[in-house]
Amino acid sequence: MNLRLVAYSAACALVLLLIPISSNNSPWSAPPQETLRCAIPVQDAEFHRSLIKKYAEDKNLHVSIVLARGNFVLDSLRHGNVDLAVVNDPPDSALHGLLSSRSFADGSVWTVRENEVEALRHINQWITELTASARFNRMQKRYFSGKTVNLKSISQYDNLLRQSADSIGWDWRLLAAVAYHESRFHNDANSSKGAIGLMQILSDRYPEEMLRNPAVNISVGARYLKKMEKMFESTAADPQEATSFALAAYNMGEGKLGQLIEKAREEGKDDSRWDSIKDYLPEGHHTRSYVDNVLNTYAYYSKVYPR
Repeated sequence: MNLRLVAYSAACALVLLLIPISSNNSPWSAPPQETLRCAIPVQDAEFHRSLIKKYAEDKNLHVSIVLARGNFVLDSLRHGNVDLAVVNDPPDSALHGLLSSRSFADGSVWTVRENEVEALRHINQWITELTASARFNRMQKRYFSGKTVNLKSISQYDNLLRQSADSIGWDWRLLAAVAYHESRFHNDANSSKGAIGLMQILSDRYPEEMLRNPAVNISVGARYLKKMEKMFESTAADPQEATSFALAAYNMGEGKLGQLIEKAREEGKDDSRWDSIKDYLPEGHHTRSYVDNVLNTYAYYSKVYPR
């Protein structure tokens, strides 16, 4: 064999031995973490900063947080500058093209872009587990000490809500929770579909000027909720489930809810519980979060407002 060829082969082997071997399992170079970019409004910033940091820790993410004011919070999300934005008491119109998480007791939500359905699912699951924990109660006491105890009123319409709730046998705080999520207690609220007022009534039976009367608006909404509750009480497993069905029907229409129940029945699924029925809705559908949000707000009102 040619001595020059032997020497060249030996040199190549030596070079190959000196090249470091790259492996995803190498303990020296862990794969980089993804970064969750967030925008938080200045109001209650520390509370949500702590929550987001804990979420990032639990999900093994880096986190980058910017504080913002006004429309910049959602604008930064829409323009792709951040991945998640915290919003306090957003009206439905502000969330066009976005998905919002379950609301916290103060009405704030975490929002993502409408194509981030899977991310929202993880966020909602995490929030559900967190809010049921003692850790979350400690956080609320730390950041909102004194703000959620023995409050005197929910809105300026409390007396009207009490009257209408009494007429249908509901806790007035549950009816208040519906009004909150429908209009944020704005009597002049209008939806893109033509729904009007505090309870966002969509009806051909009443002229608009009549529905602008808060007493009429609340009464009409309350009677419709009771009608829905009675309509589905024979299907529902118990009175609590009948209430959930009533809330779902109020949000999506009794016809659509009836179709979902019938589909569950045909497929041998449990048609008596909302948690089973809502699985037939796509992830991110507004009614899925609506029922949970109303009931969560009702639970919060029950803790901090006198009956």
